[in-house]
Amino acid sequence: MASAHSVTTPPLDAHHQAGRRLTAEYVAARALAESATLAEAAGRVLQAICEALGWDYGALWHVDADSGVLRCVETWHVPAVAVPEFEAASRLTTFTRGIGLPGRVWTSGEPAWVPDVVTDSNFPRAAVAGREGLHGAFALPLLIRGQVVGVMEFFSREIREPDDELLGMLARVGAQVGQFIERRRAEEELGRFFSLSLDLLCVAGFDGYFKRLNPAWERVLGYTREELLARPYLDFVHPDDRTPTMSEADRLSGGRHVFAFENRYRAKDGTYRWLEWAAVPYPSEQTVSNHLHRYNWKGCWKARNLGGRKSQRGIQRTPRR
Repeated sequence: MASAHSVTTPPLDAHHQAGRRLTAEYVAARALAESATLAEAAGRVLQAICEALGWDYGALWHVDADSGVLRCVETWHVPAVAVPEFEAASRLTTFTRGIGLPGRVWTSGEPAWVPDVVTDSNFPRAAVAGREGLHGAFALPLLIRGQVVGVMEFFSREIREPDDELLGMLARVGAQVGQFIERRRAEEELGRFFSLSLDLLCVAGFDGYFKRLNPAWERVLGYTREELLARPYLDFVHPDDRTPTMSEADRLSGGRHVFAFENRYRAKDGTYRWLEWAAVPYPSEQTVSNHLHRYNWKGCWKARNLGGRKSQRGIQRTPRR
């Protein structure tokens, strides 16, 4: 192992250090904002922090609550640094609380810094790290409401002395990643509810078109999702119900809630379904949450068109026969 890899990094001046910390925090936040999934976000955040702070390798560890261990689920390294043995060892290893760098952060819930993992008494991967020239390391917890749900760790090929201000910034990054995980989990749960619900759920826009529909629409009306999205939803409303429907839309536009509003919607076979709606507006998002309480098969049930005024988020239930 070349001695150049084990030298202590000269300290940066305070201005340079502060600039790096701000850059790292900014690029991590941007990586989260630009990511749709945790897997996508993890790789981006690992890369962003490594590049902004000049570290060589990063990994994400996930808390497997059922097994009571941490598992490595994502890694990233700078193109010029190859650490295949260390990466493989990380992916094959699990840590319990207090064991290894990820395990001690899991226990403490606080960031941790190790100047040289090769000489650290609580670093089971020390031999592998030494063979591949990894020395300095830090790790940060990913927190959701104070509970550690994961750990990110980063490594350098140089010995690095602790930087308390950097650790403070990294704690904020860990909290941001935790919030991202919590939001994505909530969105996934909502998506499952939306897809599996026997009620009819929808999102419709100011332009008078559906934007999103759950599968129950196709089952109840017989149209494909594409057919329902392709036309203004007012086209499906019984002609006699369009005026009262628009009146209810005006109420929503004024910020008022709508309850027990009934109208008819045409199915593909030409019959109509009666619908009973409840709707709640979200003025800041220009959306309305609608809940269809019930409908029967005698008449038509319709997802009322707001005529391009307010968008609406429709929730409708299965028919009473």
